[in-house]
Amino acid sequence: MSNAAASPIGPDAPDALRPEFRIEGEFAVRAVLRELMARRALVTLYPEGHIDDALVTHIVHVGPEGIELDATGQPRSAAALRRAGFAIGVAFPGSVKTQFRLERLSSTDEAPLPAAAGAAAATVTRLQAPLPAELYRLQRREAFRVSPPPEDDAHCVQHVGVGRELRHPLVDLSAGGLAVLLLPGSAVPAPGRIWRHSRIETAVVPPIPCELVVRGVYPDPAHDDARRVAFAFQAMPSEVLRRIQVYVIDIEKRLRGANGGAAAEVTPACS
Repeated sequence: MSNAAASPIGPDAPDALRPEFRIEGEFAVRAVLRELMARRALVTLYPEGHIDDALVTHIVHVGPEGIELDATGQPRSAAALRRAGFAIGVAFPGSVKTQFRLERLSSTDEAPLPAAAGAAAATVTRLQAPLPAELYRLQRREAFRVSPPPEDDAHCVQHVGVGRELRHPLVDLSAGGLAVLLLPGSAVPAPGRIWRHSRIETAVVPPIPCELVVRGVYPDPAHDDARRVAFAFQAMPSEVLRRIQVYVIDIEKRLRGANGGAAAEVTPACS
């Protein structure tokens, strides 16, 4: 997991997991995992030695017999997890990074979900593993942000009225929010302002709808008289948040490749 350990988005290296952050014992571990399940927190599973096959999911069951996670619609990643000797799970609920190791992963397929007319039915895939013996809760910011590369042509589209929209360059993105560049002359929103019916548009992924709340407005160091506005996501369906996290991981993976395998430049999110 050497590549994953080099990424703040992915697992911390084993030697960085200090004893004071460890939680062990079946009751305590199960309680933390059940909290992740209740919050429908996104969990990214990294197969041993295959960071590029990460699966973004959520926990659907926790019991004495083990843990169960949803892998529907992600057959390549599910197969990589089954082949792996182990996988590392990472979640960012609130201000804590939670990390745990799962072994002996298996999967089951259930009856297809009902589909809309003309669409193929989706088979429900579940991943199962025994409860981890321990996990770690690391005090971190809610997420880490990455800057989309120029070729992504990434923008946040703001809905301002019937038939009226504004496009703002997307400066950075995380699982918890995003930041845009407001060019000189643009109206600057106050903290707490909500941008409803917004969306993320790029050249590499389909549009992603989002609802945003302003967290802060800052000078932009690269553009005179411009402003950088940081937003947090608000009232977002779990499937939409999963799409955003998949895109964040994809950006980080491509940036890491452009750096010759070194960790990409990833910084704590200000949103």
